Amino acid sequence: MLGAAYVLRAAGDTSAHTDGPLAWLSYVSPIGWAQQIHPYAQNRWWLGAVILAVTALLVVVAVSLAVRRDVGAGLLPDRPGPADGSLGSPLALAWRLHRGLLIAWTIGFALLGLLFGGVAKGVGDLMRDDPSIQEMFRRMGGAAGLIDSFLAGVMTLVGLIASAYAVQATLRLRVEESSGRAEPVLATATSRWQWAASHLVFSLLGPAVALLAAGLTQGLAYGAAIGDVGGQLPRMVAAALAQLPAVWVLAAIAIAIIGFFPQASMVSWAGPAVCILIGLVSAGVATAGWIRDISPFTHLPSLPGGTAEAGPLVLLLAIAAVIGLAGLFGLRHRDLPA
Repeated sequence: MLGAAYVLRAAGDTSAHTDGPLAWLSYVSPIGWAQQIHPYAQNRWWLGAVILAVTALLVVVAVSLAVRRDVGAGLLPDRPGPADGSLGSPLALAWRLHRGLLIAWTIGFALLGLLFGGVAKGVGDLMRDDPSIQEMFRRMGGAAGLIDSFLAGVMTLVGLIASAYAVQATLRLRVEESSGRAEPVLATATSRWQWAASHLVFSLLGPAVALLAAGLTQGLAYGAAIGDVGGQLPRMVAAALAQLPAVWVLAAIAIAIIGFFPQASMVSWAGPAVCILIGLVSAGVATAGWIRDISPFTHLPSLPGGTAEAGPLVLLLAIAAVIGLAGLFGLRHRDLPA
C-alpha cells in the first residue's frame, strides 16, 4: 500500500507538471493529499480534515473487524487442502510458499515500469525548464540526455525497491525456522543446503523476474510514446537487470545475518533502508564520496545512457557470492530450534 501510494503520487505529480492526463492520480494517494495542502501557498487546510476523517473511519473498520473474528483466524475461512499432498521436493514447497509474493511483486513492478515509462516523454520538457531537477537526476544516475537521466534515476529507485523484495524473500528462511515448519522438512533426507537453496532461488531469481517485468513494461510504454519500441525495449531491460548485482549483495547480507545472528534477522532490513537513504539524500544534496560508496547501487552503471563496465558488476557479484556462502556455512553449522 505504501508503494502504491508513492507511485500514484509520483505519476500524478509528473503528469500534472507536463500537462498530462494522469494528474488526478495524485488525489488517489494519501501522500498526495498531504502534499496538496500547500501550507505556504493555497493552504488547503480541509485536506488535513479529510486525512483525519479517513484515518478515523479506517480505525473504526479495523477494530470492528478485529473484534468479530476468531483469534488466530480470519473472517474468511481457509480453504481445506487436498486429502493427498502433491509436494515432492523442497523446491516445490518453497514455490508454494513464495508464489503469491512473487506474483504480487512482479505485477507491482510491471505497473511501476508502465507508469514511469508512460510519463518519461513529458518529463524531458519539465527537466529542461528546471536546472535543479536536471542536477538531481544526474546525481541519481544517467548522463546521456535529460530523459535518459530520468529513466536511469527511475531504474535506481526500482532496484532499491527490488532489494526490499529480495530481503523479504530471504527472511522466509528465518520464518520457517522460528515457526517450527523447517523441522519436519529437515527430518527427511533433505539437507540444510537443499532446504536453504530452495528458498534462496526465490530471493535471488524473484527480483530478477520482477526487474525484468519493470524493464519490459517501461520499454514498451516509453517506446510506444516515441515510436521506437524496438530500440527502447532492450535498453530498458538491460537497465533493469543491471540492478541485480547490488540487489544480490543485500540479499547475501540477509543470508549472513540469518546464518550467524538469527535472533537479529530483522536487522537485514537496515541494508535497503540505508541504501534508500543514501540514494535520496545524494540525489538532493552534495554528499561525500565515501558515504555514497557505502551503497552497492552507487557502483552500478547509469543505464540507459551511460557506459556499462564489467569490472564493478563482477566485483559486486563476487562480494555477494562470498557473503552468501559464508551465511550458508553459518546456517549449516549452527543449531536450529526444535
